Amino acid sequence: MKTQVTPEAIQAQEFFHIPFWQQPQADIFSQRAQRLHELAAENSSDWQPYLQFLAAICTAQQTLLERYAEAEWVLPPAGTDEFPLTPALLSANNDLTGRLFTDLHTLLQQQLSPTAAQVWKELLQLSSEERSQLCQQALNQQLGVAQQDYQICVNAVVQIIYTHAALNLAATAVKPLPELGFCPCCGTDAVGAMIIGHGELEGLRYLCCGVCNSRWHSVRARCSFCDNSRDLGVHRIEQAKEGVLSGAEAECCPSCHAYRKRYRLAKQQYADPIADDLASLALDILLNEEGWQRGGANPFLLMGKVPRH
Repeated sequence: MKTQVTPEAIQAQEFFHIPFWQQPQADIFSQRAQRLHELAAENSSDWQPYLQFLAAICTAQQTLLERYAEAEWVLPPAGTDEFPLTPALLSANNDLTGRLFTDLHTLLQQQLSPTAAQVWKELLQLSSEERSQLCQQALNQQLGVAQQDYQICVNAVVQIIYTHAALNLAATAVKPLPELGFCPCCGTDAVGAMIIGHGELEGLRYLCCGVCNSRWHSVRARCSFCDNSRDLGVHRIEQAKEGVLSGAEAECCPSCHAYRKRYRLAKQQYADPIADDLASLALDILLNEEGWQRGGANPFLLMGKVPRH
């Protein structure tokens, strides 16, 4: 009798190596800015100016990521049971964080609307401790309605800090977490997933972090929220034959009734988990109408409020 070999068994063989964790690319923010410009050009709605503004932010983030590459950052040691980039990274680098806020504002100030300029003025008038607290809340995805005006600015700074730290980690320092959908590098809930489009890793799912911009492998046959492996569904907008919606899908779990969006790189080669999420909200609207619960936090998605850009 012939023994049936499962995909998991094949992947477990020594010659088939799947890298668990992938560092962010050194030009991640430049790539995201370019993608946002492309998506803004495709978008004729009121959302277009916001995508363009985020592209400017990402360009500034790349400038600062490179400018501060040789700064004297402190990487606090993690405990044996912790992920390597803990919240202590923010408090340990409080002075550098303050400089990032100032420099980011300087790079963006010529492109700020009067409303956004006022938001930045309020933010820069806060004490160092108050801004540090906002960063901690953003990292923990706990910014409330009262702080929502600051969300974009604060998350942009937090991303620079944690992306820089992830770029300087050894792959051996990152281990899987018990919770599948949380970043093994910084502990953040995944913003979405990528389905690799070519090469040896074609067809594999990598979850993506919206804070440190790293990716980690997660078996596609399991829900990234509850680990259920039965009757998982994939929802998409079938009529979309081109553009961002042609590559955007949602993994829906009947057990926990949650979904996480994913993007097929074979259909949209330059898809970005943050940019493409913002440009494919039509899919979220349809899923919400069907009663599915969105999972995965996008640092630049302001729920229920028009962005003040």
